[in-house]
Amino acid sequence: MTSGIQKIIENHDFSLTPEWKPKWNFKYKNYCISNLRGGIGKSTLAFNLAYMLSRHARTLVLDLCPQKNLTEAFVNHKNFDATILSMLRPLILGPAFGVAPDEPSVPLSELNSNFLGGMKSYLIAGDANLFAFPPSLYQALQQASAENNQSAVRNILLSLQNIIEDEMDEQKCTISIMDCSPFYAGATHLAWCAADAIIIPVRVDENSIESLDMTLKMLGDPASDFHKWSDRAGNIAPPKVASIVMTMVGARSPVKGVKDLASRMYVERAYNVATKYPHLFDCDDPADVFAITDDFMSAGRVSGAKRIPLPKLRVGEFTRVEGKRIQVNQSQAKYQRELEYLTDIL
Repeated sequence: MTSGIQKIIENHDFSLTPEWKPKWNFKYKNYCISNLRGGIGKSTLAFNLAYMLSRHARTLVLDLCPQKNLTEAFVNHKNFDATILSMLRPLILGPAFGVAPDEPSVPLSELNSNFLGGMKSYLIAGDANLFAFPPSLYQALQQASAENNQSAVRNILLSLQNIIEDEMDEQKCTISIMDCSPFYAGATHLAWCAADAIIIPVRVDENSIESLDMTLKMLGDPASDFHKWSDRAGNIAPPKVASIVMTMVGARSPVKGVKDLASRMYVERAYNVATKYPHLFDCDDPADVFAITDDFMSAGRVSGAKRIPLPKLRVGEFTRVEGKRIQVNQSQAKYQRELEYLTDIL
């Protein structure tokens, strides 16, 4: 019988062969990228997944992190007329906090020319003031809960979902993807309520394994804060786990596919954590939703610095990043296949 780690490796290796072909048959409508830890490549992953999805479907992208890394990945230092916070405040806190903008989203191709040529897709920009949003959100929830107003609690928790549905309908999008902050509170909580499925990046290190366990426990444990509020709203189901993405896997490789032995150990540990929460997956074996992504090395540095999706980088091209001359090497083709496999899992 094939073990979980063996299956993950085999799936990854097969995805790099000419025989593997993506189906581009997406299972869900609304995705969020979330893990209760920062520095794991979440926004980089969101940027590249936005590109991959937009090649096949009109996609609505939302930046729900106050650091605005995803928004900055598309365009640097732009002032937006509308942000996700300007949409959420009037819905949750009332008209005293303004009126929701009529046109909250901006075409990705107008922000970043690398997104030309795909299906027309849109961004609702992030907002640095999301840092101060959680106290206002939970004050509104506590008030509605104290009044035993289940409908009001539900409306608050599904406010982001309503924004997404309205804008997807307006822009004729069929998929949305949300980049969350590394904290559960605030907009991330609303994203979990809005999402059909969650994509969980896990860096190959100790803290990321612990944060994966915390994330899955929050989603899967009926006693968690997420479920307590969902119950008060009349039972909002948690998102299914669409993929667990092992990020920044090391470059030295005694083992085909997974690279180094340390990476293999962390992938195996992540799989063992996932098997503790089988009800969060829509497949019999969580190994089927694991994706392995490289550390991207020089290509990743060029992609981030130049705001170019990895699949758009040209092998052999030189550029300067932080004063250093960097070349995109042949591994870029492999990185693209890894992104294609991840997108295909979705």
